[in-house]
Amino acid sequence: MLRTTLKADDFLVAASPAMRAVIMAVERYADGDAPVLICGEHGTGRELVARVLHRRGPRCTSRFVAVRPTFEDAPTSPSPSGGGRDGDACERARRALRAASGGTLLVKDVSDLSASSQRTLRRAIRDRCGEREGAEVFDVQVVATADLDLERAVDASIVSPELYQLFAARRIEVPPLRDRADDLPELFERWIKHYAAEIGRAKPTVSSRAIARLSAYPWPGNVAELKSIARRLVVRVTRARLEAGDVDEVLPVVAERVPLEDLAFEDMVKAKLAGLLARIDGYPVHDLYDKVLARVERPLFDLVLAHTGGNQLKAAEILGLNRNTLRKKLAGLGIEQSPKRAGREDRALDGK
Repeated sequence: MLRTTLKADDFLVAASPAMRAVIMAVERYADGDAPVLICGEHGTGRELVARVLHRRGPRCTSRFVAVRPTFEDAPTSPSPSGGGRDGDACERARRALRAASGGTLLVKDVSDLSASSQRTLRRAIRDRCGEREGAEVFDVQVVATADLDLERAVDASIVSPELYQLFAARRIEVPPLRDRADDLPELFERWIKHYAAEIGRAKPTVSSRAIARLSAYPWPGNVAELKSIARRLVVRVTRARLEAGDVDEVLPVVAERVPLEDLAFEDMVKAKLAGLLARIDGYPVHDLYDKVLARVERPLFDLVLAHTGGNQLKAAEILGLNRNTLRKKLAGLGIEQSPKRAGREDRALDGK
């Protein structure tokens, strides 16, 4: 979450087409009027988008109040006694609506609202349109965040269809960080600058190779994870320049999801060796070179011998080895040699 002392607009980067679409939607819905739904994965910056929506609308000089589904973090005010659990939840929801009067109320993760809170919120939105005479009217724009499974929550009767319909017409989809790669360098630079200023040091520069490392990472935690990585790097690296090795030290190790046929041969070998080194970390190993060569030679010899129909002379020629050298290697690896009668070429090579 962005602290209120920071300017939300400074951290909304929209170099990518996906985020430019978000900005366009913000401009359309920043009228301070009907409810707005902001959907996306956790960590994508849904609250940031809500704050920008508030700042760009006519309610920008009034309060922006963000609450969780329980409304337990709503601003406190005297509440009537009794009413039970549902009554308490409704009163907390009303307190939040009153606190945001004239401004914007952000309800985080609307799918987690209790049934009673959903009813209170639905009535508040409808009463603002004058549907009930004598009802308490809350002059507030309601904004809600949700993940991408909101429709399933409606189908499962977790979210009421009536509440969902109030938000459905004005929906903003915030893309995951992996789908907005053009924004990553600028986002990272801004967070590096922010955290450097927080600890009173000059902003370090970032090498192009470090940016390349960041861009290759899939970012399952989205922008929230990028912020965390930026903070760790500023704290850990005291030099004036962040390098690729610094990024490698803090980024989690993940398997790169690339089809095997799309990998170059050396990349395939590197990928397998990386897994091998990770598995043997902490164990005493002194013959890795021989072990790796044996692992490579065995399938190579098997395939070449199969290709030549077991003809060792032809296999040796393809491999660029002396026939006797090949035979010794096959014996050393325990590869069974063809028992078939030696051909004329084999007998000549053996000096028979």
